Amino acid sequence: ALLALPGCEVDPDPFAVTDAAVPRRRPAPPRSRWTAGLVEPGNVGRQPELARAPDGTLGLAYFAVEGEPDDSCAESGGSAVRYGLRYAELLPGTDAWVTQGVADGLTLGQPVGVDVAFEADGTPVLATLTGEPLLPPAVISAYCGGHDAGLYRRLPNGWGLETVVQSSGEAATGDAASDFGDVVGQWPALALGPDGAGFLAYKDVHSGSIQRDDRIRADLELAERAGGGWRATAVDWGKGAGDFNAIAIGPGGRPIIAYHNDVEDGAERGLWVARVAADGAVARARLYEGAATDGPSVAVHPQTGELLVAWYDANEGRPYLGRLEDVGRLASGDAWAIEAIGDPRFDEGYHPRVAVDPNQGYVGVAYY
Repeated sequence: ALLALPGCEVDPDPFAVTDAAVPRRRPAPPRSRWTAGLVEPGNVGRQPELARAPDGTLGLAYFAVEGEPDDSCAESGGSAVRYGLRYAELLPGTDAWVTQGVADGLTLGQPVGVDVAFEADGTPVLATLTGEPLLPPAVISAYCGGHDAGLYRRLPNGWGLETVVQSSGEAATGDAASDFGDVVGQWPALALGPDGAGFLAYKDVHSGSIQRDDRIRADLELAERAGGGWRATAVDWGKGAGDFNAIAIGPGGRPIIAYHNDVEDGAERGLWVARVAADGAVARARLYEGAATDGPSVAVHPQTGELLVAWYDANEGRPYLGRLEDVGRLASGDAWAIEAIGDPRFDEGYHPRVAVDPNQGYVGVAYY
């Protein structure tokens, strides 16, 4: 009820006017330019890596989320887990994924990386840690898990394994501590060129990371395909390098590797980029000093040859993009253009992936 006092005017109800001015319909949501689909159910999808074949086919490599206990090391008192390695393929013009089981990799703890690339003829190749356990007295350590840098290549009747590197000494440095051990192949990054070139970057943890020296003296190594085989060389050795490796083939056909060194008390902790010349010379640059929660991404602009590196800055909680126009100046700090992408008020930028539209040349970075 509204009481009117003598000599006073009654103000109109402001809420009635406001309500009458507000439209009672919601605007239509913008049309999404994306489609979403299920690749595979069943508790899978750990560490997914995606690549595109020359004909446009999409290939996806990933692990099962949970591993299965394995008793291969029971006699030596060890324990290990097998994680199923999966491959899925989306053919051009379809919306259905075809999935396959590739292998059951033996690991000590969670998987330590997988990558996927295509040969020039469209054959998918998966890089991961492979090999059955080396048990005492064959080795002096108690490590029980995969220990080789290997490739799974799809064949007409399944997947064939090619062992690329088996021991630390194959990438000899002359330093006894770096050349010792049999556990190689963690955090593999694979690049295959149309001319038959092949590069596999991986981490060498010597005796399997079961002692502190194996971690703080780990090596980043590179295997290069040549003459029907593979030749391994050390890239950044004796300092703990080689986590979350990513690789691309740069101008001149030489590999460019982005990787983390996450040794807490190390003077070289952070994100590094390295280019390996044909004579083995290495040029390096550090783009970020800090801890790593996951890996970087690297791409080369197909039209300009510009090098692009995306990473998550854990100190600021946002993603960054580094751009280098002249790869010949990779080791020069002033040659890099560093751009912050996200908003520092929020924690964003996990799992960044950079790519270039092959037609228009647009650079995009996707992240969580």
